[in-house]
Amino acid sequence: MNREAALAEIKTPKTIEGVLLAMRFIAKTGTVADVSMLMPIATGNSNQVIKKLATDAICAIIKESLLTKFSDLTAEMRQKLATIMQTLDPRIIDEIGKDLFCNDDARRLSALQMLGILKRHPRAEEFLTKLLKDKDPKVKATAIKLMGKMMGSNDQQMVISLLNDPDARVRANTVEALESLRFQRSVPILLRYRKEPNNRIRGNVLKALYKLGHTDIEDDLLGMLTNDSEPLFKASALWVIAQVKFQSAKVEDAAGACLLSDNKVVLRNAKTTLNAMGTPRARGYLNYLGELIQ
Repeated sequence: MNREAALAEIKTPKTIEGVLLAMRFIAKTGTVADVSMLMPIATGNSNQVIKKLATDAICAIIKESLLTKFSDLTAEMRQKLATIMQTLDPRIIDEIGKDLFCNDDARRLSALQMLGILKRHPRAEEFLTKLLKDKDPKVKATAIKLMGKMMGSNDQQMVISLLNDPDARVRANTVEALESLRFQRSVPILLRYRKEPNNRIRGNVLKALYKLGHTDIEDDLLGMLTNDSEPLFKASALWVIAQVKFQSAKVEDAAGACLLSDNKVVLRNAKTTLNAMGTPRARGYLNYLGELIQ
């Protein structure tokens, strides 16, 4: 049986056995385009066996599409497919769990991305907790990012323990997770990391502190924006300023000075940040130095 024959048998069934065979075939070879044809069968067919096979086929097709073509799908399409899959089969989370702990690293990361667009589920938290101990830094960092969106303040201690992870991506994502948890008791701990030697981590720390109510970050930002600071630190500081809408004359002056940078990332971030500030002083820097940076 080929795909065309299977689709024809499903659309115009001749025998129950033929439909069952066709459903199993499409479950393995079908595409997202076949979902609309299978949906009426999965939701309205009176034969419970055929109905279940149609449901299984839809979920298998969607899961495989999300696992192998996640980046090719729009965010809207991903969410729509995930909702269909989870609505038809709430137990699909168990199937995704198998992919999270398989031996294919690319598939594991895709399964983690898929987990992030599903409705909150207790098993998801269980999976993420296990993945925090994973040997792959990419998997661990992605799991932390999702944890910040899914878990509550009771999970804070588990997240905090990863601030000392040897991988910078993991530490940076841990800070983002702590910010997402919106737990003010994180502030004293985050204050210890204001001088982190990694620019992304330091930027995330300052942003998290500000969002959590500790707004005294002017000196930290100025330290990152000084002339002898490395370009990556300047770029990160400018990003923080734009993210939290930080306002101060000294910071505006330091951001304005960055318009003279030879570094393209710093220059781009300086323009974005001064525009985000929108104050007369910030606009003055953009207008005054505008001709020099064309």
